[in-house]
Amino acid sequence: MMKFSTIAAALSVAVAVPAAAQTADPVRIIVAIADLDLGNVADQSRLDARVDQAISRACRTGGRDMASRRLEDACRADLSASFSPRIELAIAQARTERLASLTLDNRG
Repeated sequence: MMKFSTIAAALSVAVAVPAAAQTADPVRIIVAIADLDLGNVADQSRLDARVDQAISRACRTGGRDMASRRLEDACRADLSASFSPRIELAIAQARTERLASLTLDNRG
């Protein structure tokens, strides 16, 4: 497992998503990444699953009608769009740190 000094131990996002809580308050989602090596494809998949699960929970309205489903879909799209750049940055930083440590290890 790789330790990351340049990224936080969690990815977080706060977005105003009235569909989720049916209020004007922003929804804040925090997804833990401290136990993941984001330079590893399997752990990247685990992160994707965690983010999808957190977004689904945050956007759940409890309604089963089409209007509720549309609100949930819009909420998911907004949160996914907000999380995407943070995930890409965390993965890029993990790859950079992995390459830097490989370079240091190979100097012998």
